[in-house]
Amino acid sequence: MRVDHLAYQRATNIAGLGFLLQAALGTVLLVLGLSLGDTGSVIASIWMLLALVVWLGLLVIFNQHRLERIESLETDELLQVSGETSLFEGAAGGVAARRLRMLYRWFLPGLSIALAIGLVVGGWMVVSFMGRLTTGEVPSEFLMSEHRGWIVAIDLSFAVIAFIFSRFLAGMAEFSAWRNLRAGAGVMVGNALICLAIAVGVVFRFFDLPMVVQGVSWGIAIFMFIIAAEVLLAIVLNAYRPRVAGEFPRAGFDSRSLSLLSRPDSFVKTLNEAVNYQFGFDITSSWGYQLVLRSGVWLAALSIISLLAMSMFVVVDGRQEGLRLRSGRIVPVGEREVQPPGAFWKLPWPLEYAELHDISELRSLPVTPPEAGRTDYDNWTKPSRLANKAKEVMFIVRPSSLGEAAARSLIMDLGDADDDVISEGRWSLVGARFSLLWRVRGGAAADDDGGGLLQYLKFGTDQKARRRQFTDREQILRGISLAEATRLFATLGIDDLLTTRRGEIGEMLASGIQKRLDSLEAGIEVVSVDIPIIAPPEDTARAFEDLPVAIQQADRAVANAERKESSTLTQAVGNPKYVEEAVAAVDRVNALRAALGAASETNRPAAQAELDAAVAEAEKIVRKGGGGGYQILAAAERDRWIELLARQGQATRVRGQEASWKAAPELFRQRAIMKLYAQHLPTMRKYVMGIDPEHMDLNLELRELASPNTVFSESLVGGDEEEE
Repeated sequence: MRVDHLAYQRATNIAGLGFLLQAALGTVLLVLGLSLGDTGSVIASIWMLLALVVWLGLLVIFNQHRLERIESLETDELLQVSGETSLFEGAAGGVAARRLRMLYRWFLPGLSIALAIGLVVGGWMVVSFMGRLTTGEVPSEFLMSEHRGWIVAIDLSFAVIAFIFSRFLAGMAEFSAWRNLRAGAGVMVGNALICLAIAVGVVFRFFDLPMVVQGVSWGIAIFMFIIAAEVLLAIVLNAYRPRVAGEFPRAGFDSRSLSLLSRPDSFVKTLNEAVNYQFGFDITSSWGYQLVLRSGVWLAALSIISLLAMSMFVVVDGRQEGLRLRSGRIVPVGEREVQPPGAFWKLPWPLEYAELHDISELRSLPVTPPEAGRTDYDNWTKPSRLANKAKEVMFIVRPSSLGEAAARSLIMDLGDADDDVISEGRWSLVGARFSLLWRVRGGAAADDDGGGLLQYLKFGTDQKARRRQFTDREQILRGISLAEATRLFATLGIDDLLTTRRGEIGEMLASGIQKRLDSLEAGIEVVSVDIPIIAPPEDTARAFEDLPVAIQQADRAVANAERKESSTLTQAVGNPKYVEEAVAAVDRVNALRAALGAASETNRPAAQAELDAAVAEAEKIVRKGGGGGYQILAAAERDRWIELLARQGQATRVRGQEASWKAAPELFRQRAIMKLYAQHLPTMRKYVMGIDPEHMDLNLELRELASPNTVFSESLVGGDEEEE
């Protein structure tokens, strides 16, 4: 092929066509994704819009090649006309040629670096967005359009167009003048791969596998990182790769891997060579291998026809109910709109498609914010933190069943006479965390012809608003559950929620939510309401814990007192069956004694007689018991008789000494004195003297014979008796 300005002019036109096609693909996907709410299409458009840099570089470089060829042609014509070469020395280094070399040296590497930076930034934005979906720290939402058929058709069409155009560019790139079109072919192959991946992810949504589309989005981000790394590596290698004089370097944004994918026939050739090498002979020339190559298209067509035929037969298992849809409208099968477990026929996809809904799946919905991290329900004062730093949901409840009179009595007993703390009609607050376990109410096998599933589908959608964690249906269900919980808790007291009726709250709340959903024809069956914790506010939890401790201490003190009372009375009375009678008798005696003290002189004898009778009756009961009281009475009677007998013996002894007293009074007196001395002063020395004391003088001298502070320091020495 002749390399002149016309060749480069055609290459420039092809580059312009590629630029327009690339811009059209990226813009259509961007507008489609934003208008229909499809995040996958928006992410795919990021690559396509960034790849416009490649086409811009191709436009500039091919146009400069065209100018350089025109300049070279004009120079040659001038040389031929003038015949003088001195005027045109260095014509090979004209302005256009110098600009072309400058573009290869600075412009193309600069565009390549800009493309790499753009791909890294775009990939990081996608990774950051998908990461927020995973962690849930910042509300993010991956939108999926309900127009799945249109998205699949558009993506597949774009993939086919991009691949065909890439094959066209790869064929042109076989010529040296159009070699740079390999970069455009690689970009178009990238477009085809991304559109095909998005179409495959949307197809999986027909089988209720929406996570495949999100995986494709992750793959697009990784793909952009890989291409950016390849571009940067190519720039570095181009700086050190030796070149023949006059040869232009390969652009950095010309991806080797994508250029290879733009020529799939090279894969077949490489595969043939590998197979031949492994088997040791030319197996690719055999009739079997050639048959497979010749019939491959027919086999692929047969596979597609088989898949379309299989899509006409739908099987609904025992846990599901199905819908036959045509352009989003339900098509009845017989007289039923909702298909029960079994099989039914439909038109092939994409004319009609089926939706299968699992009605036996139990789904959990956190009505209140869920816990973050470790959950500890035993300590009210240190509750577990909630996810996303959410606040505890508080409910208004009725106050404690402890009445105003009882509360005032309790406060007076505690020594606090402030009546401001008692206010009848006050409300209380409690914090509760609960989740809802629910499922779709089936009915396709019953007489209502699957009304439960249809009601469920009409009740709400599975769409998630931007920056929302729950779908629209889940948001409505959470609002209804919170409303019913608020209504139920307002009718109960704080004692009911924390103690007496704690085990019934879940069933009561589930019943209320179910009635509300039935009135709204939601098609939802509430299985249970799980309430792991109901607790007072954190700042008042300590007071709630102190109250039962104080009550337990009071009960223990009362029990100890009752036990001591029972032990004391049983010990005093003896037989336990006489305890109550004895206590009543003693109380009656005490009352009669008080009445006797307050009685007048005229009524005192009667009161005294009644008191004596009560005392006798009490003594009789105490005697029958045989306890400590009886022992005291018996000991008192015994001591009384002993004392009486001792006094009687003393009186008898005195009467027996009367005759001796009368016979010799002085001798009786002296003898009695001596007896007293012997009885009361048995250890003292006693002297009997026959001298009249009036004729005797006694002198007593105390002499200290020992040294001070010795054992003999207190010795006493008596003096001699002298006679006058």
